[in-house]
Amino acid sequence: MRSRPTTVRRVLAALAITSVLVLPACGGGSSAGPAAATEKAELRFGGTVASTLDPHLSGTYQQSFLTPLYESLLTRDADGELQPGLATEWTLSPDGRAFDLTLRTGVTFHDGAPLTAEAVKKSLERAKTLPKSVVAPQLAVVDSIEALDDTHVRLHLSGPPGAIANVLAGEAGMIISPNAVDRPDLATNPVGTGAYTLVSKTDSEVVYKAWDGYWAKDAVRNSGIRYVQQQDSSARFRALASGQLDIIGMDGSQVAEAESAGVVAVQGPSTNFIGLLLNPVAVPEFADPKVRQALLRVIDRQSIADNSGFTGACTPSVQPFPKGYWAHVDGLEADPALTHDVAAAKQLLTEAGLPNGFSFELSTIAFPAFGSLAQILQAQFAQIGVQVKINVMDTNAYLVARGQGNLQAGLGQFAAGRPDPSVFLQMFYTPTGTMNYGKIEFPGVSELYTESLTSTSTEERAGPTRKLIENVTRTGPNVVPICSLQQTFGMQPSVKGFETTLLQEYDWRGISPR
Repeated sequence: MRSRPTTVRRVLAALAITSVLVLPACGGGSSAGPAAATEKAELRFGGTVASTLDPHLSGTYQQSFLTPLYESLLTRDADGELQPGLATEWTLSPDGRAFDLTLRTGVTFHDGAPLTAEAVKKSLERAKTLPKSVVAPQLAVVDSIEALDDTHVRLHLSGPPGAIANVLAGEAGMIISPNAVDRPDLATNPVGTGAYTLVSKTDSEVVYKAWDGYWAKDAVRNSGIRYVQQQDSSARFRALASGQLDIIGMDGSQVAEAESAGVVAVQGPSTNFIGLLLNPVAVPEFADPKVRQALLRVIDRQSIADNSGFTGACTPSVQPFPKGYWAHVDGLEADPALTHDVAAAKQLLTEAGLPNGFSFELSTIAFPAFGSLAQILQAQFAQIGVQVKINVMDTNAYLVARGQGNLQAGLGQFAAGRPDPSVFLQMFYTPTGTMNYGKIEFPGVSELYTESLTSTSTEERAGPTRKLIENVTRTGPNVVPICSLQQTFGMQPSVKGFETTLLQEYDWRGISPR
């Protein structure tokens, strides 16, 4: 059983300073001056901007752009535990072949259409059948969808049911209006049941406003959200410190700087990790497990945790799930066969017939922390004769190239826990996984993956899931973990209602900026 994680809040000494200058908002058009005490204010967040607002085509890390607009059938709390969403009740039949949902009443879409079982059926069918749908594999176990009456939906399952509830709490379970579900402009003209409607979307920002027709509008503590693109973490921090933004995604190394800037640093655990994805199709050397083992062992994870842009937010790890999470394999990091050892890594390359090493291109995103980490890895790999050329890319271009298998190797962030751990395991480790570019067959993985889904209980799923991870790690993983990522945010002292969540699924409704 996973232990209950605790959100770590670091309220810094500078909060005692009462003379902090907060400048008028200038995040791309916010009204100047503070809102009156009785008025709700716009929440200004600094990060990256979404490539699409279509939940069935959206990238892994763009969920936070969708939740203002769309609601899922199920949701999760800060600890990742399932909670009601558009469905208030859900049950699995004793034979595991039917998953029933009872829908919330009194809910309408932004266009006035009511939430009904037929609307849910239509949205889920689109998720399964839309060309290029990124969530279709998550719903492969769903054979058909039946609207029993206006408020009851039944999913007929043709395979193991272990992940279905968590899948419906993610993008696959976000319900689109039946009037908009077939529209070609859905990516820029979204229609859901969410607390906000879209005002505008540009390359520099996405703007939402609170919707008066929302079924739980008393829960909304702001007037809207302005999501401002700030690729450079230093520029983002300056915008926060000057009062132009309310919350930002922050590098762990910036926590100390926050103390003198009069802002609050908030940290908490996540199921995301920093890792290196290898493409054996583009670099044949990666097909050899001894080469992958060599790369895993030459990485000095502790040095990276202590001396990189991820300092303060990077826990060294050779596996995708953090300590305390139910899928984590205890003791793996301490195994002498997996620890940092340059000589052992060099020997592994020699055994692979590569005593003089080889070369490849390492692509990453245009964030300073990733750029500096790429340079550290470049130096560490050079110790065993592996020569690395660094290719820094725009974030969206990088994610598209990685998803299409057009990178030789990709350094980035991986979401291992959402919508369910099995999604990550299937995509990266099974022979049919879309991110297992070389179709590597790890020992026992296909059987263990199937076994891990036969139950909805994490206690019963833990055994085969952990064995799967151990087999992949010892064989030589195709995605090499570097560290488990601590989420780090900076925010104005006036912000209320924000906390980190284990799965990095954020509900913006309850956040009051000032």
